[in-house]
Amino acid sequence: MKPKILITAANGNTGFPAAKELLTLGFPVRAFVRNANSKKAKELKHLGAEIFIGDMCDIRDVRKALEGIQRTYFVPTYPNILFQGATFATVVDELKLEHVVLLTQWLSSHVHPSIYTKEHALVDTIFKRSTSNLTILNPGLFAFPYVMTPHPLTQFGMFPDFGKNAPPSSEDIGLVAAHILKAPKNHVNQIYRITGKELLSAAQMAATIEKVIGRKITVSQLSDKMITKVLKAYKYPKMDISQIPYYINEGRLGTWENNAPTTVVQDIVGKEADDFETIIRKLLVPQSITKQTLKNKLKAIAFMIKAMLTSPLNIKHFEKQQHLPEFKNTIFSSQSKGWRKTHT
Repeated sequence: MKPKILITAANGNTGFPAAKELLTLGFPVRAFVRNANSKKAKELKHLGAEIFIGDMCDIRDVRKALEGIQRTYFVPTYPNILFQGATFATVVDELKLEHVVLLTQWLSSHVHPSIYTKEHALVDTIFKRSTSNLTILNPGLFAFPYVMTPHPLTQFGMFPDFGKNAPPSSEDIGLVAAHILKAPKNHVNQIYRITGKELLSAAQMAATIEKVIGRKITVSQLSDKMITKVLKAYKYPKMDISQIPYYINEGRLGTWENNAPTTVVQDIVGKEADDFETIIRKLLVPQSITKQTLKNKLKAIAFMIKAMLTSPLNIKHFEKQQHLPEFKNTIFSSQSKGWRKTHT
């Protein structure tokens, strides 16, 4: 009998494809979700998954979710990475699971300016001390941030420059997790850098988007201030907005191109990693704003006026308001000798 596998954040970008793939492979799956009425949760239930509703920060829920589980894919979600990670690792260690796949971050560093990155580094350290077998997935910048601002992108052709990258698809990350959990023996204590098929410049990505949506796309060098204005206008969570400029600046330093592309998807899943065009077609084409119509142009103009009138987010002030720990002498990952030594 195949072991039951717990997938956390099963409604999410990587948890959902991981759960679907394991169900396809014939494994019993328990899907940890907050909302059982979401479209993805309903689809997983229809496919045969056991739906578990709970709070990843509540150790009582985590204990219940892991009852009878031998293997798990753990995806800490923002903004509670550290609390969720410490909670989950505590229970994993109590139960001594057969295998854990942990999703972390390519930047993972204890001295990074981003609180998210520092918390990922702490969670990594906690899990590495666990008695359970562990595999770490540390992809770089995902593909979806490139289409987080669809109005200026599709109607005005404004594409932000995040530096060179081989952005992985969320689906590929989920597939890698699923196939490791299918047969974890050869993946114990391994760390996998998951990327997309090709290393691309911003100009090459822009050319791909041109091909997909049929309009001229120009690479734009947006200031951190302007980026926060646009993201605030979209009403993204302020906590997430406060961290994004750190990651954009990492890209400009060449961090995303470090050790990219890799063959991890091919080696573990047995298929080529998704290329950028495939990813963009999935992410952008279904959005109605992509169509080149007068109505959409007017919507985009209205949005840009809104963005111009939106105040920028003062990141340092916001972080202080959130009572986040203040660190002196923080350094970007690509500027750290220690990070480069372990990530090349």
